[in-house]
Amino acid sequence: MTEMPKVENVSIGPIVNSPQVTVLIPTYNRKVILLKALKGLFLQTFPQDKFEIVVIDDGSTDGTLDAIQELTPPVQIVCTKTQRMGPAGARNQGLKIARGEIIIFMDSDIVPCPEFVEEHVKIHTKDNLIGHGPVIHTNDLENPTEAEMKITDIANAFFATGNASILKKHLFAAGLFDEDFREYGWEDLELGLRLRRRGLEKAKVPGAKGFHYKPKLTVRDLPKWKRRERERGHTAVIFYRKHPIFKVRLQTMISPFWFGLDRLLSLGGWTEKQSVEEYLIRLEERGTHLWLRFIVRLITSHSYFEGIREALKTSES
Repeated sequence: MTEMPKVENVSIGPIVNSPQVTVLIPTYNRKVILLKALKGLFLQTFPQDKFEIVVIDDGSTDGTLDAIQELTPPVQIVCTKTQRMGPAGARNQGLKIARGEIIIFMDSDIVPCPEFVEEHVKIHTKDNLIGHGPVIHTNDLENPTEAEMKITDIANAFFATGNASILKKHLFAAGLFDEDFREYGWEDLELGLRLRRRGLEKAKVPGAKGFHYKPKLTVRDLPKWKRRERERGHTAVIFYRKHPIFKVRLQTMISPFWFGLDRLLSLGGWTEKQSVEEYLIRLEERGTHLWLRFIVRLITSHSYFEGIREALKTSES
């Protein structure tokens, strides 16, 4: 694990001397939705003098830290701004700061329900549990908590840090997040593999609902989604190199079958053609969102496999 950079912590709100719980939030350029997430944490049913919020601003350029400092929170927020480290390094930095015995991981684009913290705390009746709350996707920025649970929101990851809780001691015993994962993806699943090997068990926390804001798909954002999936391909190779087992190969789809299927589905290089983007714009204008999402999924999937191929070539050279 790489050495932590020197950072300065800023505390906002009432001092909590011995918090039982730390809600840990890494963030990067998500100021608007982060403020909604924080305000959701200000309305918790759990006593405000028993938990703290730790925010790691991972090199944001949108004024995130300034916006947090303008708040008047009823619960203590400890925030730190670091140079860009990636999600693994940012979470590790937060864990170095965290004082709570129970760590609740929450992504910065998730707005919690009022019972969020209380429900996570209640689930830890045994020492070896990882609590998992539901993540409900929504594109309603104004009223994200009004979204209903959908079948596509069901997830089965053993350890996914969008909405999860665990005793802090287990994270340190497992060696924290691996900071080789500097780009997007897989760092929490990799740590989850190590936690499972240490005998931890997954427990559902249905009452700890987190509402995940995902902006409505637009063709304008396609380059961003392609870039993210390419990064996820890079980190998939890191994951598999560290754990070259069948389960990880299955998760990451690093196999000749999937490579062949990707080549078939991207035959002729159509995913990169300007005419395809123009077609997608027309679909968007017509409101044909189902077909638009399907084609975008094929394009971003190809970006993922391209990222895998790039990483494999780099590791072999």
